[in-house]
Amino acid sequence: MTVTPEWKLSSHETVLELANLRKRITALESLEDSREIDTEIYTELLDAQREGYLDKVKAGQELMASMRLRNSELNRQISDLTKYLVHARLGHKSGEVDDESLKLAQDSIQPSLRPLIAERNDISAELQNLQKTLPTRVEVSEPDRRTSQSHDLSRQVIVHS
Repeated sequence: MTVTPEWKLSSHETVLELANLRKRITALESLEDSREIDTEIYTELLDAQREGYLDKVKAGQELMASMRLRNSELNRQISDLTKYLVHARLGHKSGEVDDESLKLAQDSIQPSLRPLIAERNDISAELQNLQKTLPTRVEVSEPDRRTSQSHDLSRQVIVHS
C-alpha cells in the first residue's frame, strides 16, 4: 500500500484548480467578447471566478509556506544524522570507535536517512512545480463597461516567475 502525503495531494489539487480557473476566466471572457452572454451576468460570473482564483492562490501560498517549513525541518534532521554518521566514521578512523560500533551506527542511521532524503527531494520537486503554477503577482481591475472590446486577461493580469 502506498500512502501519499497530504501536502502532495493538496499541491496537485491546487495546480489543477488554478489551471481550470484560468481556463474558465478565459472562456468567460471569450463568451462576453462574442456577446453570447449579457454584460451583467458576465460581470457577476467573472467576479465569482476571480474570487475563487484569488482564494486558491492564497491557499497555494499557505501550502508552499508549510512545505518550506517541512523542508527546513527535514534539512535539519538530515544534517544532524549526517553529522552523527561523520563523527562515527571520524572516531573509527582515529581508532576511538571499533568496527562493530561503526557498523552499528551506520546500520541505525542510514535506514532513517534514506526516507528523509527522499521526502526532502519530493517536497523540493513539488515546491518547484507549485512555484511555477502560482503567480508572483495578481492584479485585479474592473472590466471596462463602456466598451466590450478586448476582455482578455487585461482585467486580471497574472504574472508568473
